[in-house]
Amino acid sequence: MKALLFCLLTVSFSGWADTFQTFEENGKVGIKNQDGKVVLPASFEALGWSDGSFSVVGNVTGYRQNSQWGILNLKKEFITKAEFESLVYSGGEYVIAKKKINPAQRKTGCLNLRGETQIPFIYDGIQLHGLRAIVINLSNGRYQYGLADLQNKIIIPANYSRITPLGTLRYAVQNESGKIALYAEDGKAITPFAIDSVTVFQGGKAYFYLNGNKGLLDRDGKIMAEALYRDVKTENEQVLVLPHNQWQVLNTANKVQRQFEAETIIPTPDGKNIYTYSGYYGLMDEEWNITLPAHYQYLAYHGQDLYKARKNNKSGIITSQEQPIIPLRYDSVVIHYPFVLTLTHAGWELTDVNQSFRSFKKYEEIGSLQHGLIPAKAYQFWGALNITGDETIHCVFDSLIELSANHIVVKFKNQYGIISHHEDWIVPPQPHPLKLVNDSCYLQLEPTNKFLKSFNGSVIYFTDNSLRFESNLFTEYLPDGTLKQINYRGRLVARKEPPQVDKVEAVFSEYEGMRGVKRDGKYGFIDGKGRLRIANRYDSITHFSEGLAAIKLIGKWGFINMQDQIILNPNYTAVNEFKNGLCLVARNGKWGIINQQGKTIINLEYDSIKQEPPHFLLYKNGLSGLADQHGRILVEPRFTQLEILANGNLKVSQAQKWGVISAEGLSIIPITYDALHFFPEKQQYIGLQKATWKILK
Repeated sequence: MKALLFCLLTVSFSGWADTFQTFEENGKVGIKNQDGKVVLPASFEALGWSDGSFSVVGNVTGYRQNSQWGILNLKKEFITKAEFESLVYSGGEYVIAKKKINPAQRKTGCLNLRGETQIPFIYDGIQLHGLRAIVINLSNGRYQYGLADLQNKIIIPANYSRITPLGTLRYAVQNESGKIALYAEDGKAITPFAIDSVTVFQGGKAYFYLNGNKGLLDRDGKIMAEALYRDVKTENEQVLVLPHNQWQVLNTANKVQRQFEAETIIPTPDGKNIYTYSGYYGLMDEEWNITLPAHYQYLAYHGQDLYKARKNNKSGIITSQEQPIIPLRYDSVVIHYPFVLTLTHAGWELTDVNQSFRSFKKYEEIGSLQHGLIPAKAYQFWGALNITGDETIHCVFDSLIELSANHIVVKFKNQYGIISHHEDWIVPPQPHPLKLVNDSCYLQLEPTNKFLKSFNGSVIYFTDNSLRFESNLFTEYLPDGTLKQINYRGRLVARKEPPQVDKVEAVFSEYEGMRGVKRDGKYGFIDGKGRLRIANRYDSITHFSEGLAAIKLIGKWGFINMQDQIILNPNYTAVNEFKNGLCLVARNGKWGIINQQGKTIINLEYDSIKQEPPHFLLYKNGLSGLADQHGRILVEPRFTQLEILANGNLKVSQAQKWGVISAEGLSIIPITYDALHFFPEKQQYIGLQKATWKILK
């Protein structure tokens, strides 16, 4: 014997509360009270309600016998026969029941706890809300909603697409066009059918939406805030509204060409613009005209005039003209042009943008095209599809490690092998990882050696050194710096020895014919033939650039030429290399610019300097400025951010606002915008002015 379910019950019309629990005995169910006394013997298939819940209401509950439901009380009296297919308690003293009217028809009605029919069995569905019932009928494949009282007096005819209770005795009634009107409990229309959606009433107020805008009304339908705003809220008996963000399109002379409302703008590579409005996505053309209203939950450009879109929580692909390419009926869509992956609850399918084919079955994962094959996973194993969705490599492999034009490295039952695109074994499974090299050979990676093998299994070469493969040969890198070039028959083609320098600790890359070397902890330079050109007497060095190399002595940096002459004395704590005759240098944590003669071009007073040819960006005290390629100060650091635009002007910000100035620092667009974008192909700027909350009077 075991307890199955516990339920706390309040019996309203007897004034006392008791706790009951079901118990099971010999496959049958009964009820015990809180003292463990058997109230109903274990002789029923189930007790409670057909939705799986259990409760006792006024000493009454439901029971199941012969797979049908009825009502009984705790005195072991059957109130109704077990003649209902479902029986669900709906509050108060009412139960919603469904029964078979004839062999082909089932209808829903409402009973009270005395078993009396309140609403006859003439509906396809009933939803109780207080003293009203939303009644539902199926007509021509569509559900029609109406409203009735609990004596089945029709208040609103069942002619509508949906009816939703909003609280405070108000209902949202939706017509076939998808528009909503507010109705009272007596069936009187309070508003016309002009609302897109409406919330439940709280404090006698509800928010409603129209064309992506939000408004506020009271329970009598009085408009407290027109549906013109991005958001609306109430605080301290006041109505606050948030308008939409304003965008201005400006020409290069700061003349406003047009204005529009949107939250964000996302330019696309084809010149169009995705915009968001009240959290929804739409599309504008090159001239900022709305071509797709903002009614998508998501919109993203994927090239070829294809847009991944989401609406009503379903995804698909549309064009900029809203032509459906892949219908919006999938849980997710992934585009690997021209292929498309579509996801439903059953898994992923492969198709293309023309839907000219569809994979025969669904998969747990589908990858992207590689050498004519598309990896796919089914039942935890991997295979591959061809470009028409046929499973040409069966899903039997642990993984597909590498694909080439003719071969596939696979892992099969924890071993490694190579198969052809026709699924023939080229290299049977073996324990060591494999890597494709070309169409004639592969690499077998063992713990101590790498074996280059032909596909017939013969060993071409083996080594434990690093290898780099090219089309006609491969290079082996020996520990002493020697390079060996070998062809794919395993024959040595060329050998390059490193420069021979006695007791060398390090040899660096060659620049301008010179290599840095380290010996006995000191640095110098050798030429391309390994001859010492500059003695190893420096603490550190950089490579040569424009004939000069930086050297470090006693903690300071200077510059020498290729004749080992000190051109600039070690006088700096940090240096860069020379470019176009100028070099960034630092002393005491401050940066400046010098020329090759050591003349200071820009004073060493900046926190940092960034070269962005043909300009230098200057940073000082958290602010940005600009100098030209000759070191002439164009704009002193006074802006929070500074960006060089394609037309040579500067986009700058101060106090989180943006504007545009010339390279000489003259104002072009005032610094008043919250965001600012430049479109060089149109020679246009577009500026954002964010909206703020305001009290609606």
